[in-house]
This record gives sequence, C-alpha cells and structure tokens, in this order.
Amino acid sequence: MLRVTRCERARAAARPAVAAFALAAFALIGFAPAGCASHVPYEISEADKAKYLAFAQIPPKAPGNAPQIFGITDCTLYKAVTEDQRIVDWRVVLSSDWGEHSYPKWMTACAREALRYDGKYVHVLFCAQAIGAGGGCAGGGGSYRSRDGEHHWEVSQDQQSWYPLPE
Repeated sequence: MLRVTRCERARAAARPAVAAFALAAFALIGFAPAGCASHVPYEISEADKAKYLAFAQIPPKAPGNAPQIFGITDCTLYKAVTEDQRIVDWRVVLSSDWGEHSYPKWMTACAREALRYDGKYVHVLFCAQAIGAGGGCAGGGGSYRSRDGEHHWEVSQDQQSWYPLPE
C-alpha cells in the first residue's frame, strides 16, 4: 500500500500556485520591457550626451508643442529634429567661420564654447584658435544670441552691444 505523507500532500497542493506565480513573474519580467518600455519624451540619448558638450532647451510655446532642444560641439550649434516626442536627428543652425575676419574654419580648432538659455535668448559662445598661431580667439571669437535659436542672430564682442548677424 502506498502511503502519502502530510508533507507530500502539501507540496502537491502548492505546485499549481507556484506554477501560476512563475508564469505571472515571467509575463511581467519577460514581456513588459519588450512591449511596454517606458518612454521619456524628448530624452537625449547616451550617444548624443557623449557627442555634444552642452545642451539647452526652450520650453514649448503652447501645450502639445515640442520643446526646442539645442546641442553644441566643435563651435557648431545643432538643433534636435523631433518626431513622435523622440529626437531623430540633429541639424546645424549656427557655426563658427572666421574666414571673413582672419582664418578659415579648417585652419582653426575650437578652444572654448558655451550654450545656455536664459528664458529670453539662446546664448552661444564660440572661440576658435588658429592652428600654429598664438593664443586668443581667431577673429576675436564671439557671443551670439537669438530668441528662437534659429533666426535673427545677434553678435557681440562685449555682451553689451549687440549687432544683427548677416544671414
């Protein structure tokens, strides 16, 4: 005669519950990240964080509109191209070119750059040094500002007097 102990009966009764728990855990862990990954709107990717020195963001002008996001690297200002609340590309909106004043860009190296938004203007600072020349910014460098970060740029050498940047 086969004897079943109390412990064996308890294990047998617990098997369906353990199987159901394992199945539920697998469903939550295995399927949720693949199908329901969290999405942070307009998140800057790790690759973009590594590529660009600094970022600035202009908040949306109206609910439902996208913010304007800018990145700076190598004395060039880029604007994020967005689609479905994701950054899909970057395009150049402002770049240093000292050729008019002293050296063409290919003969300079970006020595200093800065980007910020103060609530009214996007501010950009470019300072390139001529390769083989002494210190200082080629052509004096420059501070630039624009209300929308794309059009009607102004330039200043002292951040007191601002002049329209020819387009």
